[in-house]
Amino acid sequence: MAEEQKLPSGTDRDKIGQKIESFVKEHEKTTAGMETVIFDKNGTIYQGNFGYMDKEKGIKADDDSVFEWGSAGKLMVWVSVMQLWEEGKVNLEEDIRNYLPEGFLKTLRYDKPITMLDLMNHQAGFEDSSHAYLENKGQNIEQILAINQPAQLYEPGTMTGYSNFSTGLAAYIVERISGQSFADYARKHILQPLGMNKTSLLTGYKDNDYVLEKRKEEITYDINGKSLGVNYMNIGLYPVGLTASTMGDFQRFAQALLKKEKLFKHAETWTTLYTATSNYPGTDMPLNMHGFWTQEYGTPLVGHGGNSYGFSSYILLDLKNGIGMTIMTNQGHEEVYNYDMPALVFGAKKKTPQETFDKFPAGNYRSARYYETGPLSFTRIFPRTSYVTNSADNKFLNGDFAVVSEQNGTAKVTYAYGDTFKVKDIDVMRDWAVLIFMVVGVIYALLQLLVRGGLDLFRLVFKKISLKHLKNFVSGPI
Repeated sequence: MAEEQKLPSGTDRDKIGQKIESFVKEHEKTTAGMETVIFDKNGTIYQGNFGYMDKEKGIKADDDSVFEWGSAGKLMVWVSVMQLWEEGKVNLEEDIRNYLPEGFLKTLRYDKPITMLDLMNHQAGFEDSSHAYLENKGQNIEQILAINQPAQLYEPGTMTGYSNFSTGLAAYIVERISGQSFADYARKHILQPLGMNKTSLLTGYKDNDYVLEKRKEEITYDINGKSLGVNYMNIGLYPVGLTASTMGDFQRFAQALLKKEKLFKHAETWTTLYTATSNYPGTDMPLNMHGFWTQEYGTPLVGHGGNSYGFSSYILLDLKNGIGMTIMTNQGHEEVYNYDMPALVFGAKKKTPQETFDKFPAGNYRSARYYETGPLSFTRIFPRTSYVTNSADNKFLNGDFAVVSEQNGTAKVTYAYGDTFKVKDIDVMRDWAVLIFMVVGVIYALLQLLVRGGLDLFRLVFKKISLKHLKNFVSGPI
């Protein structure tokens, strides 16, 4: 009975509030607004609202505040897919081209088909893409996904590279199968059953007046607490990261996932949902469960984090002990609360074992989530590529739990959310050479423009001076 009063970290349930409040106090100088809830299947264990949604005007974070979910909203896509799977309308292991218009995918390089499981695992093989950030100009999901499709760099199922495009494809398939827009489908099958009345899904929050009006009052901040202004995200591919709501609605969704209620008709669907669909290489440790990422703290967790331009969020579920945690901040890419604070509830993060460092081959490593083609391809050099030593204090390996493996003779490091692979030194040198050539070319072009502009200005001034002298000569005394 005493054990039931403790959280997985070993902290008494009635003491966790004190620990969180002390943690916030320690980091208050860089804190804007933050809300968190710890809950079990029976209800809330602790809820805390901290800081401000607008520091200058003194608008505090409270139960009425709204936050953007960022990529945590992708969980609605995967729940929707599993609902359709439960109804026998989608096969998770079937070629997704069977659910898309003929010839819709134009950049495939491999014969091996992409399945829905590949989309869920972020293993379809696509390079990073800018689709998630395309400005909303009235296009629907189909139209956005049809343009400038990312190249397929890896054979499906071989490399984990986080992909907004893949999630967008899954949302589009939900639309194709259901005959509804994704927003209409999610509203009917997720929001309404859970009573999530203060949640918007669409760009501009236009499907929920409450969220729209509250969002107008709120300011976003960077990780140091510096204002970024109102900072609206006006993108068209809304299912991958535009959901916004109160913490109350965020908790309703997370608690339904923990309690395994309302979203599916059969208990077997919940069992399938929380079954591993990809593992850390060479282990039986789950990496992904039908779109839900795992995190290794003192106990294994499943869920999803998210970032928008000025918000961050996290849903973390301890399925074994029946404990959940939700976190929302109005600071983009915030890590103190989203990554460090959960240790107070779930125990310290699992560390990469020493033997991993011992066998780790030092060299240049590149994130599998990078731009190979297009105008952003130069970013594969920096920050996507870095030289990594095998030192045990190297943050590359020591920040999150990681597993090192080998694939087709290439070293690969697997973390939650994606792989990083070893790149040949000659390839990195070539990439740097191309980048330097581009920079020199841009500088040369700018100098040419400046020189031509200067010459044009000189000619213009000289011409005016010459005309003035000529006029004086002609009109002067004879």
